[in-house]
Amino acid sequence: MKEYTRLNIIILLSIYVNLVQTMDTTFAQNTYNEQDRIWNVEIEGNSSYEDIVIKQYIANENPNFWGRLLNLKKAGASISEEEILKDVIRIERFYYRRGFPEADVNYRIQSKPREWQKELIFEVSENRPLLINSVEILLQTDEVSESIILQSQSYQRELNRIPFRNGRRYQQIQQIEVVGSLTKVIRNLGFPYVYTEVEADIDEARSLADVRLIIDTGPRARLNNVLIEGNETISSSYILRETGLQQGEFYNEEDIADAQREVYKHHLFRLALISTPEQVQDSTVDIALQVKELPLRSFRIRGGVGDFDRDPLWWQLLRFQSSWVYRNVGSRGQQFSITGKLSYFDKSMDLEYLFPYVYNTKSSFIVNPYLENKIEESYSITSGGIINSFGYEYSRNLTGTFSYEFALNNEYDLRIENPDSLLEVLPDSILAYNISSFSFNAYYALGLQSGKRGWIIQPYWELSGLFGESSFSFQKISLDVRKYTQVNPSLVVATRVQGGAIYYAKQDSLPSDILYYAGGTSSIRGYSRQDVGPKRPELKTNELGSIEDVEFIPLGGNSVFNFNIEFRQQLDRMLKGFGVAAFLDGGQVWRDLPNLSSRPVQYGAGGGLRYDSPIGPIRIDVAYKVNPNDDDLQIYQGVDYGGSRWRVHFSIGQAF
Repeated sequence: MKEYTRLNIIILLSIYVNLVQTMDTTFAQNTYNEQDRIWNVEIEGNSSYEDIVIKQYIANENPNFWGRLLNLKKAGASISEEEILKDVIRIERFYYRRGFPEADVNYRIQSKPREWQKELIFEVSENRPLLINSVEILLQTDEVSESIILQSQSYQRELNRIPFRNGRRYQQIQQIEVVGSLTKVIRNLGFPYVYTEVEADIDEARSLADVRLIIDTGPRARLNNVLIEGNETISSSYILRETGLQQGEFYNEEDIADAQREVYKHHLFRLALISTPEQVQDSTVDIALQVKELPLRSFRIRGGVGDFDRDPLWWQLLRFQSSWVYRNVGSRGQQFSITGKLSYFDKSMDLEYLFPYVYNTKSSFIVNPYLENKIEESYSITSGGIINSFGYEYSRNLTGTFSYEFALNNEYDLRIENPDSLLEVLPDSILAYNISSFSFNAYYALGLQSGKRGWIIQPYWELSGLFGESSFSFQKISLDVRKYTQVNPSLVVATRVQGGAIYYAKQDSLPSDILYYAGGTSSIRGYSRQDVGPKRPELKTNELGSIEDVEFIPLGGNSVFNFNIEFRQQLDRMLKGFGVAAFLDGGQVWRDLPNLSSRPVQYGAGGGLRYDSPIGPIRIDVAYKVNPNDDDLQIYQGVDYGGSRWRVHFSIGQAF
């Protein structure tokens, strides 16, 4: 280790001397005035790392988009001897920490077509890499503990993952990752006081490194006390139950992290922090849990605007919501809430009683009576009923919910065809029916990171009228799959595929509220809400019986498919908080199981502007119908009644 430190000092001194000599030579031959600007930064000789990777570590950079577009003289950075010198040091340090101790960096400045535009070029000579000659693991513990660790699959799996291998480059920057991953595995096996370090003996002449991983486990310890701090109205025994930790079990860092998450996400707390106080390192360990309670009762009222994709009048955009919450009902940690929503298109009242702990901290039960009235394009419905849901969080990435719903429904404003095949609107027509259904839905996330990378998979299955107690018996299934790919730090490609089908129905036709629809702000954006799929014309005539206008009403269907591909580009370097997007959406709704020959997939394409506001991403999208039919363009019997291929959407939050 001492030899390695001495080598570090020698290399850094040589870097400094070389840079001073290079700087004196270069700047002695070139003089630059205040108008000269760095218009482009290039890197040459970097065979192991791309330009974009190295440029993240240096200060000099290309002018922003607007500066280049307008050719502004003040857009680029002025030439600074000191900043260029620092960048050279940063690049050499970058290579040094990644296994190139002999890397040498120089630079040159040359003129662009315009005299005041200068190109800064860093010249990299990577030279010989530092290779690993041998790897030794020293496990400092007693025989029993050593046997436990060596027989652990998680420990063996981690050893196979570490980047230190014979013949590979020895990268100093990887030490933190290796120490952290090994320490975590050992702590999860019951060793809270483990200490891990990496040592390397360097053979400068041969550019070889002998690496040692030293693991001092300390004693294996069991949980002794969980010290609860900060609770005022909630008992310590209740909080301890919510952690899922048991006195006497072996220390496990992963279980303790899960315990902190369980308490933090509980509706009673706004803060939960677990720490390990200073203590004697022996066979027991105490941990401290600091909590901060939310108010036991709270009332909230909110207002906003929405439903932009329905072509509403201004006052129909207004939306209001109020809620009253009573936490810790009966001092048992249960929660009761009342929520009311009011808008022109959607009015509802929900009561919810939450049992957060059924048989462990990962299971919960919710009783949810509700009353709702909503107005859709082709129908209106009033519903009242109750939903009972059992939820289980298997892990942070996998959750599932099993529910039973019973509801009484009245659909009205029904549309039917008369014998002359013209559409009649019967506002007083009511379809009254009840629904008794069981449903299961799951949420699975794989490698998900802030909507920039990873997968989300959400299946759904519903069975209605299994025992003949429902007005309609049907079975439906659907699947939603999303993938996020980060191309570079500012560009994300988001994709989604959705599909669903009512694969069994005892009755020939089902109520509108049960069917599938597509189109709208978060679906196929070339179309308005629910506007993709089969439709019926609603004729508006004058006193003479002549058609003045036609509105096409979506009918829904028994099956649906749609996909979305969206490129999301952040513009932080040009406009802080702003971004742009380009997308292609497609899909279709079929009255029965898919028949592509009868209704081909329809597409919408466009782009939009994004802004990361304090209340979430504000989104404006402009979309174009690629292959609409006559119904989509409001063409009836060859007459155009003012349809458009364009659609503008405004909303808060990403489309998916």
